[in-house]
Amino acid sequence: MEETLSFSLLGMTGFWYGVFIAWGAALFLRFFARYCRMEGLKSGTAALFSVLCLPLGLICSRILFCLLDFRFHGMFSLRALGMFWGGGFSMVGALLGAALAAWLTARIQKIPAPPVLDILMASLPFFLCAARMGEGFTELLGRSRPLDTAWLANSFLAQNDGYDTYLRTYLLEAVTAGILAIYFAARIQKKKTARGSLLLGMLLLGTTQTLFESLRFDSHMRYSFISMQQILFACMFAAALIVYAARCGKKQVIAAVAVCVLVTGGAVGLEFMIDRSSVSSVLLYAGYVLLLLLPAALGLHYKKRSETP
Repeated sequence: MEETLSFSLLGMTGFWYGVFIAWGAALFLRFFARYCRMEGLKSGTAALFSVLCLPLGLICSRILFCLLDFRFHGMFSLRALGMFWGGGFSMVGALLGAALAAWLTARIQKIPAPPVLDILMASLPFFLCAARMGEGFTELLGRSRPLDTAWLANSFLAQNDGYDTYLRTYLLEAVTAGILAIYFAARIQKKKTARGSLLLGMLLLGTTQTLFESLRFDSHMRYSFISMQQILFACMFAAALIVYAARCGKKQVIAAVAVCVLVTGGAVGLEFMIDRSSVSSVLLYAGYVLLLLLPAALGLHYKKRSETP
């Protein structure tokens, strides 16, 4: 098992995970500013967002962790919220903080919020990619449940601690974030960004992260065999699906809600089997992928239908 890697600089101890987080934040803000210029947004929009985003992302990340990590029932206090050095952060909370900063930036600048939120969605994958890569320098973050598949044991996707073999889930998440970054960059270059990247990003990020949060097994924000962040990412893609459906009609909304209920029931059943049964995890996760393809495909279908004249 990898140990948390640190380094010494000017008599102080630093951690490589923190370096990757800082690098990801810098990339995120750099591309946000670039996309703002490309979209011709009001001068000062990117600078104001940068001032608001970092503190709000940190605060929301900490608040969500204190609310939803059930191992710390007495932790939600002003003192606990301020103990940033003790660890305990939520990636979903950081994303919510960034979204709040984007909305506040639009209000203060007196410009429409949708373009700012779309640019936010196109910039965030750069932060996610770097942050996930940084998890490779920690001891527990970004690893999977113990593998029951020998054919992966000696691959670069796996790691061994002397007792069990684990999948390097953070690599899959980093690659996915990188693909999203390239995809949204291409949309902006073609001037198609626009009034659509936010919902599309919610659909794609929500479905993929729901799967990855199931794979992850670092006990972070987890209650029994259910990850709280997995639930939040599922709510993300469900919200995007229902909004797309609402643009098409009432029948489509009913169908979207029915699919969300079906996927929820199926996901809970699969999570229980993954955690408690002896069925091959490969088969169970193959079923998981097929299950999540349903809302993703339906959402893309409704998106295309709502945009067709």
